[in-house]
Amino acid sequence: MNRQIKVLIADDNEDIGNLLKEFLDNDAELKVVGVAKNGIETLEMVREKNPDVLLLDIIMPQLDGLGVLESLKTLPEKPITIVYS
Repeated sequence: MNRQIKVLIADDNEDIGNLLKEFLDNDAELKVVGVAKNGIETLEMVREKNPDVLLLDIIMPQLDGLGVLESLKTLPEKPITIVYS
């Protein structure tokens, strides 16, 4: 079996985060490694869990999606990032 693609979801809307997680959990090739509720938590989880893909809401508290993108530039390994609003 191939390695699963690790996905991190970043969305302050709990319903949307849970809906995305539920949808992605149905795909055997994907593994949701976490759901972050704000930009600060997103960066912590990116460093800790090293996801392959980051689904990033642009409007979040504490640090918005643009701030997260800016901070990701400093990391040696960056996830593929899909931004939405």
